[in-house]
Amino acid sequence: MEPKPKQAISAIRVCAQLTKVYKRIDLVRLDERTKNIYILANNSIEAEVTPTGEILWL
Repeated sequence: MEPKPKQAISAIRVCAQLTKVYKRIDLVRLDERTKNIYILANNSIEAEVTPTGEILWL
């Protein structure tokens, strides 16, 4: 399964924002159950990107 175009762009935007403030990206994973992209940074910062491109900071 591949991410939707809006979702992929939002995920790249999240990763760019995190690295801009020197946070390392530990994990980027497409959850096949929810279809969300899960991003873990610095072992503590979590974000999910929905198929519509909405960013959810957890």
